[in-house]
Amino acid sequence: MPRIRADDYLEKRDNILDLASALFADHGYMGTKMEQIAESCGVSKSMLYHYFKKKEDILFAILQSHVTRLIKLVEAQLRDEVNLSNEEFFRHFVQLWLEPSDEVRSRHVVGMVEVRHLTPRQKAKQVKLEKTLLDLVTNVLVKINGRVGPGERRIYSLLLIGMMNWVELWYKQAGSVSPAELYTMVGRLFLDGFLNVAGEKAKHSST
Repeated sequence: MPRIRADDYLEKRDNILDLASALFADHGYMGTKMEQIAESCGVSKSMLYHYFKKKEDILFAILQSHVTRLIKLVEAQLRDEVNLSNEEFFRHFVQLWLEPSDEVRSRHVVGMVEVRHLTPRQKAKQVKLEKTLLDLVTNVLVKINGRVGPGERRIYSLLLIGMMNWVELWYKQAGSVSPAELYTMVGRLFLDGFLNVAGEKAKHSST
């Protein structure tokens, strides 16, 4: 007979992902063993294998859940926040991206540096999910400046994602810049240039 899942199966699985993310972020994927993950979770190694058969399966689940979370956040913003100004809408978008919990922050750091350890099949699935997120970020930019062409919008989306992704590797909330100030700085840095892209291109093409 197939093994029946416990009522708290998903909760325990998420807890494993949170604790494994912290270990991967602190010690690296290659520097973390399944035994360490089991010990951190307070379970036996055999119990850990009940949830994940291989270490790369844990990594894959971490990356999939992290990108899926961002997709849901951006989808909700595009659907619900239709009456905000461009600046308010974009600042909230930046805040949603950069204001995760410590657990989510660990998953983000792991996603930035450990994706190379996925299997080819896992990488293909991850790339597909990340493309969905990229398309949504492009839709955010369309909302705040629809004058920019499709090809350029994609490039600007990649630039924006790259800028926000790497923030997690150097920003410290206890530093001289508060989170609120950081969101404003990122918004101004990007929008002050992006909102004038079409106008600058037209000016240069006419000279």
